[in-house]
Amino acid sequence: MHCVLLNRYHLKWRPGANVSSSDLSSGDDLKQAMDLQPGYYYHIYNRGNNSQKIFFKQENYLFFLKKMREQITPFASIIAWCLMPNHFHIVIFLHKEEVEVNIDTLTQSEGINKTRTVNQSIGILLRSYTRAIQKQENKTGSLFQKHTKAKALVDEIKIDPAYWNTTFGTQINISEGKSYLETSVEYIHKNPVYSGLTKKAEDWEFSSYRDYLEQRKGTLLDYEMIKKEGLMWDSDTLTSSKRITKNICIIGIGSNIDADKNISSMLEILKDRVEVVKVSPMLQTKPIGIENQPDYTNGAVKIKTEHEQKSLIKLLKQIEDQLGRDRTGSKFGPRTIDLDIVAWNGEIVDQDYYTRDFIRASVHAVDDGPFPD
Repeated sequence: MHCVLLNRYHLKWRPGANVSSSDLSSGDDLKQAMDLQPGYYYHIYNRGNNSQKIFFKQENYLFFLKKMREQITPFASIIAWCLMPNHFHIVIFLHKEEVEVNIDTLTQSEGINKTRTVNQSIGILLRSYTRAIQKQENKTGSLFQKHTKAKALVDEIKIDPAYWNTTFGTQINISEGKSYLETSVEYIHKNPVYSGLTKKAEDWEFSSYRDYLEQRKGTLLDYEMIKKEGLMWDSDTLTSSKRITKNICIIGIGSNIDADKNISSMLEILKDRVEVVKVSPMLQTKPIGIENQPDYTNGAVKIKTEHEQKSLIKLLKQIEDQLGRDRTGSKFGPRTIDLDIVAWNGEIVDQDYYTRDFIRASVHAVDDGPFPD
Protein backbone atom coordinates (compact mmCIF):
# COMPACT_ATOMS: atom_id res chain seq x y z
CA MET A 1 0.00 0.00 0.00
CA HIS A 2 1.29 3.45 -0.86
CA CYS A 3 -0.21 6.87 -0.28
CA VAL A 4 0.34 7.84 -3.93
CA LEU A 5 -2.64 10.17 -3.97
CA LEU A 6 -0.60 12.54 -1.80
CA ASN A 7 2.06 13.06 -4.42
CA ARG A 8 0.00 15.34 -6.63
CA TYR A 9 0.55 18.16 -4.12
CA HIS A 10 3.89 19.94 -4.07
CA LEU A 11 3.63 21.98 -0.89
CA LYS A 12 5.99 23.18 1.77
CA TRP A 13 4.94 22.11 5.22
CA ARG A 14 6.37 21.12 8.54
CA PRO A 15 5.40 17.51 9.29
CA GLY A 16 6.13 17.90 13.00
CA ALA A 17 4.40 21.24 13.51
CA ASN A 18 2.90 22.06 16.90
CA VAL A 19 -0.07 23.99 18.19
CA SER A 20 0.55 25.80 21.47
CA SER A 21 -2.26 26.44 23.92
CA SER A 22 -1.58 30.15 23.70
CA ASP A 23 -2.21 29.95 19.96
CA LEU A 24 -5.66 28.45 20.41
CA SER A 25 -7.23 31.82 21.06
CA SER A 26 -6.05 33.26 17.75
CA GLY A 27 -6.77 31.72 14.40
CA ASP A 28 -3.91 33.54 12.64
CA ASP A 29 -1.33 32.53 15.26
CA LEU A 30 -2.61 28.97 15.23
CA LYS A 31 -2.32 28.74 11.46
CA GLN A 32 1.36 29.59 11.75
CA ALA A 33 1.86 27.11 14.59
CA MET A 34 0.32 24.09 12.85
CA ASP A 35 0.55 24.16 9.08
CA LEU A 36 -2.11 21.65 8.00
CA GLN A 37 -2.63 21.57 4.27
CA PRO A 38 -5.36 19.83 2.26
CA GLY A 39 -4.54 16.56 0.53
CA TYR A 40 -2.57 14.91 3.32
CA TYR A 41 -3.08 12.44 6.13
CA TYR A 42 -2.22 13.75 9.59
CA HIS A 43 -1.84 12.17 13.01
CA ILE A 44 -3.01 14.69 15.61
CA TYR A 45 -2.29 14.03 19.27
CA ASN A 46 -1.94 15.59 22.70
CA ARG A 47 -1.97 14.53 26.34
CA GLY A 48 -2.93 15.95 29.69
CA ASN A 49 -0.76 18.68 31.18
CA ASN A 50 1.87 16.93 33.33
CA SER A 51 0.31 13.69 32.00
CA GLN A 52 -2.81 14.28 34.12
CA LYS A 53 -6.10 12.59 33.29
CA ILE A 54 -8.26 14.30 30.71
CA PHE A 55 -11.11 11.76 30.69
CA PHE A 56 -12.74 10.93 34.01
CA LYS A 57 -15.90 9.05 33.07
CA GLN A 58 -17.73 7.68 30.04
CA GLU A 59 -19.63 10.92 29.47
CA ASN A 60 -16.33 12.75 28.96
CA TYR A 61 -15.23 10.43 26.15
CA LEU A 62 -18.63 10.79 24.46
CA PHE A 63 -18.56 14.58 24.78
CA PHE A 64 -15.08 14.73 23.20
CA LEU A 65 -16.28 12.55 20.30
CA LYS A 66 -19.24 14.87 19.83
CA LYS A 67 -16.87 17.84 19.62
CA MET A 68 -14.67 15.95 17.16
CA ARG A 69 -17.68 15.47 14.90
CA GLU A 70 -18.66 19.14 15.15
CA GLN A 71 -15.22 20.67 14.74
CA ILE A 72 -13.21 18.26 12.56
CA THR A 73 -15.56 16.56 10.10
CA PRO A 74 -16.47 19.79 8.25
CA PHE A 75 -12.80 19.92 7.18
CA ALA A 76 -11.54 16.35 7.15
CA SER A 77 -12.29 12.65 7.01
CA ILE A 78 -11.60 10.88 10.29
CA ILE A 79 -9.62 7.72 9.58
CA ALA A 80 -8.94 6.44 13.10
CA TRP A 81 -9.09 7.61 16.69
CA CYS A 82 -8.25 6.45 20.18
CA LEU A 83 -9.08 8.28 23.41
CA MET A 84 -6.99 7.22 26.40
CA PRO A 85 -7.40 8.35 30.02
CA ASN A 86 -4.65 10.96 29.70
CA HIS A 87 -4.20 11.51 25.96
CA PHE A 88 -5.80 11.22 22.53
CA HIS A 89 -4.88 10.22 18.96
CA ILE A 90 -6.77 11.19 15.80
CA VAL A 91 -5.83 10.36 12.20
CA ILE A 92 -7.45 12.54 9.56
CA PHE A 93 -7.33 13.22 5.85
CA LEU A 94 -7.67 16.96 5.36
CA HIS A 95 -9.97 18.02 2.50
CA LYS A 96 -10.09 21.78 3.07
CA GLU A 97 -8.34 24.33 5.23
CA GLU A 98 -11.34 26.54 5.94
CA VAL A 99 -15.12 26.45 5.76
CA GLU A 100 -17.91 28.99 5.80
CA VAL A 101 -19.63 29.41 9.15
CA ASN A 102 -23.10 30.73 9.87
CA ILE A 103 -22.39 34.04 11.52
CA ASP A 104 -25.27 33.56 13.95
CA THR A 105 -23.57 30.50 15.43
CA LEU A 106 -20.34 32.30 16.30
CA THR A 107 -19.80 33.29 19.90
CA GLN A 108 -18.32 36.62 20.87
CA SER A 109 -14.97 35.03 21.74
CA GLU A 110 -14.74 33.48 18.28
CA GLY A 111 -15.23 36.77 16.47
CA ILE A 112 -17.46 37.55 13.50
CA ASN A 113 -15.52 35.94 10.67
CA LYS A 114 -17.61 34.23 7.99
CA THR A 115 -15.00 31.51 7.62
CA ARG A 116 -13.20 29.30 10.09
CA THR A 117 -9.95 27.40 9.63
CA VAL A 118 -9.33 23.84 10.71
CA ASN A 119 -6.75 25.19 13.16
CA GLN A 120 -9.35 27.41 14.78
CA SER A 121 -11.77 24.52 15.00
CA ILE A 122 -9.23 22.26 16.72
CA GLY A 123 -8.68 25.10 19.17
CA ILE A 124 -12.43 25.40 19.77
CA LEU A 125 -12.64 21.63 20.36
CA LEU A 126 -9.94 21.72 23.04
CA ARG A 127 -11.18 24.92 24.68
CA SER A 128 -14.78 23.79 24.92
CA TYR A 129 -13.74 20.40 26.28
CA THR A 130 -11.39 22.03 28.79
CA ARG A 131 -14.15 24.33 30.07
CA ALA A 132 -16.50 21.37 30.52
CA ILE A 133 -13.91 19.40 32.52
CA GLN A 134 -12.97 22.43 34.62
CA LYS A 135 -16.60 22.83 35.56
CA GLN A 136 -17.09 19.10 36.20
CA GLU A 137 -13.94 18.68 38.31
CA ASN A 138 -14.06 22.15 39.89
CA LYS A 139 -10.52 22.91 38.79
CA THR A 140 -8.59 25.61 36.95
CA GLY A 141 -5.43 25.70 34.86
CA SER A 142 -4.35 23.98 31.69
CA LEU A 143 -5.93 20.61 30.95
CA PHE A 144 -3.77 19.76 27.92
CA GLN A 145 -0.05 20.08 27.28
CA LYS A 146 1.05 23.31 25.64
CA HIS A 147 1.56 21.77 22.20
CA THR A 148 -0.96 19.78 20.20
CA LYS A 149 1.08 18.01 17.54
CA ALA A 150 0.29 17.07 13.95
CA LYS A 151 2.48 14.66 11.99
CA ALA A 152 2.06 14.31 8.23
CA LEU A 153 1.90 10.57 7.43
CA VAL A 154 3.72 10.60 4.12
CA ASP A 155 5.97 7.73 3.04
CA GLU A 156 8.26 10.06 1.12
CA ILE A 157 9.10 11.99 4.30
CA LYS A 158 11.55 10.36 6.72
CA ILE A 159 9.87 10.26 10.12
CA ASP A 160 12.26 10.51 13.04
CA PRO A 161 12.31 7.39 15.28
CA ALA A 162 11.77 9.72 18.25
CA TYR A 163 8.24 10.30 16.92
CA TRP A 164 7.32 6.65 17.41
CA ASN A 165 8.91 6.47 20.86
CA THR A 166 7.42 9.74 22.12
CA THR A 167 3.99 9.27 20.60
CA PHE A 168 3.38 5.59 21.26
CA GLY A 169 5.83 4.84 24.06
CA THR A 170 7.47 2.03 22.13
CA GLN A 171 9.80 1.55 19.19
CA ILE A 172 7.82 0.81 16.04
CA ASN A 173 9.26 -1.03 13.08
CA ILE A 174 7.63 -0.38 9.72
CA SER A 175 6.79 -3.80 8.30
CA GLU A 176 7.68 -4.39 4.67
CA GLY A 177 4.81 -3.31 2.45
CA LYS A 178 3.21 -1.12 5.13
CA SER A 179 2.90 2.65 4.86
CA TYR A 180 3.30 5.16 7.69
CA LEU A 181 -0.46 5.62 7.53
CA GLU A 182 -1.19 1.91 8.01
CA THR A 183 1.41 1.56 10.74
CA SER A 184 0.11 4.59 12.66
CA VAL A 185 -3.49 3.41 12.49
CA GLU A 186 -2.51 -0.03 13.77
CA TYR A 187 -0.49 1.32 16.64
CA ILE A 188 -3.12 3.87 17.60
CA HIS A 189 -5.56 0.98 17.94
CA LYS A 190 -2.98 -1.00 19.96
CA ASN A 191 -2.37 1.87 22.37
CA PRO A 192 -4.66 0.50 25.12
CA VAL A 193 -2.76 -2.82 24.98
CA TYR A 194 0.63 -1.13 25.25
CA SER A 195 -0.64 0.93 28.18
CA GLY A 196 -1.84 -2.17 30.01
CA LEU A 197 -5.51 -1.16 29.97
CA THR A 198 -6.69 -4.18 27.97
CA LYS A 199 -5.45 -7.51 26.69
CA LYS A 200 -6.90 -7.02 23.20
CA ALA A 201 -7.38 -3.83 21.20
CA GLU A 202 -11.08 -4.49 20.67
CA ASP A 203 -11.65 -4.61 24.43
CA TRP A 204 -11.10 -0.84 24.65
CA GLU A 205 -14.39 0.92 24.03
CA PHE A 206 -13.00 4.34 23.22
CA SER A 207 -11.21 3.73 19.94
CA SER A 208 -12.27 3.14 16.35
CA TYR A 209 -10.96 -0.44 16.27
CA ARG A 210 -14.38 -1.98 16.97
CA ASP A 211 -15.66 -0.08 13.94
CA TYR A 212 -12.83 -1.56 11.85
CA LEU A 213 -13.90 -5.04 12.99
CA GLU A 214 -17.57 -4.19 12.27
CA GLN A 215 -18.42 -4.95 15.87
CA ARG A 216 -19.92 -1.48 16.07
CA LYS A 217 -21.41 0.78 13.42
CA GLY A 218 -20.05 4.16 14.42
CA THR A 219 -20.72 7.08 12.08
CA LEU A 220 -17.62 9.16 12.80
CA LEU A 221 -15.27 7.39 10.37
CA ASP A 222 -15.02 7.81 6.61
CA TYR A 223 -15.35 4.12 5.72
CA GLU A 224 -15.08 4.70 1.98
CA MET A 225 -11.68 6.35 2.31
CA ILE A 226 -10.52 3.76 4.88
CA LYS A 227 -11.34 0.89 2.51
CA LYS A 228 -9.83 2.76 -0.43
CA GLU A 229 -6.52 2.87 1.46
CA GLY A 230 -6.77 -0.85 2.25
CA LEU A 231 -7.06 -0.28 5.99
CA MET A 232 -10.34 -2.15 6.35
CA TRP A 233 -12.01 -5.10 4.70
CA ASP A 234 -15.57 -6.18 4.12
CA SER A 235 -16.78 -8.65 6.76
CA ASP A 236 -16.93 -11.56 4.31
CA THR A 237 -13.24 -11.15 3.42
CA LEU A 238 -11.93 -10.16 6.85
CA THR A 239 -9.60 -12.85 8.17
CA SER A 240 -7.58 -13.01 11.35
CA SER A 241 -4.42 -12.26 9.39
CA LYS A 242 -5.90 -8.93 8.30
CA ARG A 243 -6.71 -7.87 11.82
CA ILE A 244 -4.15 -6.45 14.20
CA THR A 245 -1.14 -8.73 14.22
CA LYS A 246 -0.82 -11.12 17.16
CA ASN A 247 2.65 -12.27 18.08
CA ILE A 248 3.33 -15.76 19.44
CA CYS A 249 5.87 -15.88 22.22
CA ILE A 250 7.32 -18.46 24.60
CA ILE A 251 8.43 -17.10 27.97
CA GLY A 252 10.86 -18.91 30.22
CA ILE A 253 9.90 -19.03 33.91
CA GLY A 254 12.18 -19.37 36.93
CA SER A 255 11.82 -18.96 40.71
CA ASN A 256 13.49 -20.21 43.86
CA ILE A 257 11.78 -17.99 46.46
CA ASP A 258 8.32 -19.28 47.38
CA ALA A 259 8.23 -20.63 43.82
CA ASP A 260 4.77 -22.19 43.74
CA LYS A 261 3.09 -19.05 45.04
CA ASN A 262 5.03 -16.61 42.86
CA ILE A 263 4.65 -18.62 39.64
CA SER A 264 0.92 -18.99 40.27
CA SER A 265 0.58 -15.24 40.95
CA MET A 266 2.61 -14.42 37.85
CA LEU A 267 0.33 -16.52 35.63
CA GLU A 268 -2.77 -14.85 37.02
CA ILE A 269 -1.33 -11.39 36.30
CA LEU A 270 -0.18 -12.47 32.84
CA LYS A 271 -3.63 -13.82 31.93
CA ASP A 272 -5.05 -10.35 32.45
CA ARG A 273 -2.57 -8.82 30.02
CA VAL A 274 -2.08 -11.37 27.23
CA GLU A 275 -3.68 -14.54 25.87
CA VAL A 276 -2.11 -17.53 27.63
CA VAL A 277 -2.09 -20.55 25.30
CA LYS A 278 -0.28 -23.24 27.26
CA VAL A 279 1.82 -23.68 30.40
CA SER A 280 4.51 -26.35 30.64
CA PRO A 281 5.01 -28.70 33.58
CA MET A 282 7.41 -27.23 36.12
CA LEU A 283 10.87 -28.75 36.54
CA GLN A 284 13.19 -28.70 39.54
CA THR A 285 16.72 -27.58 38.61
CA LYS A 286 19.98 -26.92 40.39
CA PRO A 287 21.10 -23.28 40.68
CA ILE A 288 23.66 -21.96 38.21
CA GLY A 289 26.56 -19.72 39.21
CA ILE A 290 25.84 -19.57 42.95
CA GLU A 291 25.29 -23.02 44.42
CA ASN A 292 24.50 -21.97 48.00
CA GLN A 293 20.82 -21.20 47.37
CA PRO A 294 17.57 -23.18 47.01
CA ASP A 295 16.87 -25.21 43.87
CA TYR A 296 14.91 -23.51 41.12
CA THR A 297 11.49 -24.24 39.70
CA ASN A 298 11.58 -23.70 35.92
CA GLY A 299 9.12 -23.92 33.09
CA ALA A 300 7.65 -22.00 30.16
CA VAL A 301 4.41 -20.37 29.05
CA LYS A 302 3.26 -19.84 25.47
CA ILE A 303 1.25 -16.70 24.81
CA LYS A 304 -0.37 -14.67 22.03
CA THR A 305 -0.12 -10.91 22.30
CA GLU A 306 -0.52 -7.67 20.41
CA HIS A 307 2.58 -6.35 22.19
CA GLU A 308 5.74 -5.93 20.20
CA GLN A 309 8.85 -7.57 21.65
CA LYS A 310 10.21 -4.47 23.39
CA SER A 311 6.93 -3.55 25.00
CA LEU A 312 6.42 -7.16 26.16
CA ILE A 313 9.87 -7.12 27.81
CA LYS A 314 8.78 -3.97 29.64
CA LEU A 315 5.57 -5.70 30.76
CA LEU A 316 7.48 -8.76 32.03
CA LYS A 317 9.80 -6.53 34.06
CA GLN A 318 6.78 -4.81 35.56
CA ILE A 319 5.38 -8.19 36.61
CA GLU A 320 8.74 -9.18 38.11
CA ASP A 321 8.82 -5.92 40.08
CA GLN A 322 5.24 -6.42 41.21
CA LEU A 323 6.23 -9.79 42.67
CA GLY A 324 9.21 -8.38 44.52
CA ARG A 325 12.11 -9.11 42.18
CA ASP A 326 15.35 -7.79 43.74
CA ARG A 327 17.69 -6.48 41.02
CA THR A 328 20.45 -5.29 43.36
CA GLY A 329 22.08 -8.68 43.96
CA SER A 330 24.06 -11.07 41.80
CA LYS A 331 22.82 -12.01 38.36
CA PHE A 332 22.69 -15.65 39.51
CA GLY A 333 21.25 -14.94 42.95
CA PRO A 334 17.87 -16.02 44.37
CA ARG A 335 14.75 -14.44 42.86
CA THR A 336 11.02 -14.40 43.37
CA ILE A 337 10.37 -14.63 39.65
CA ASP A 338 12.43 -14.52 36.47
CA LEU A 339 10.75 -14.06 33.08
CA ASP A 340 12.66 -14.15 29.78
CA ILE A 341 11.47 -14.30 26.18
CA VAL A 342 12.88 -17.52 24.72
CA ALA A 343 11.08 -17.70 21.36
CA TRP A 344 9.40 -15.00 19.29
CA ASN A 345 7.14 -15.96 16.39
CA GLY A 346 8.90 -19.30 15.96
CA GLU A 347 12.45 -18.00 16.29
CA ILE A 348 14.71 -18.70 19.27
CA VAL A 349 15.88 -15.36 20.70
CA ASP A 350 17.47 -16.53 23.97
CA GLN A 351 20.84 -18.20 23.48
CA ASP A 352 20.49 -20.03 26.82
CA TYR A 353 18.06 -22.31 24.98
CA TYR A 354 21.00 -24.02 23.30
CA THR A 355 22.96 -24.70 26.52
CA ARG A 356 20.30 -25.49 29.11
CA ASP A 357 18.31 -28.69 28.80
CA PHE A 358 15.46 -27.56 31.06
CA ILE A 359 14.75 -24.56 28.80
CA ARG A 360 14.58 -26.73 25.69
CA ALA A 361 12.36 -29.27 27.47
CA SER A 362 9.97 -26.54 28.62
CA VAL A 363 9.79 -24.94 25.17
CA HIS A 364 9.01 -28.28 23.51
CA ALA A 365 6.33 -28.92 26.15
CA VAL A 366 4.32 -25.88 25.03
CA ASP A 367 5.10 -25.87 21.31
CA ASP A 368 5.89 -28.76 18.98
CA GLY A 369 7.24 -26.43 16.32
CA PRO A 370 10.52 -27.03 14.47
CA PHE A 371 12.77 -25.80 17.27
CA PRO A 372 16.29 -27.28 17.39
CA ASP A 373 17.00 -29.99 19.96
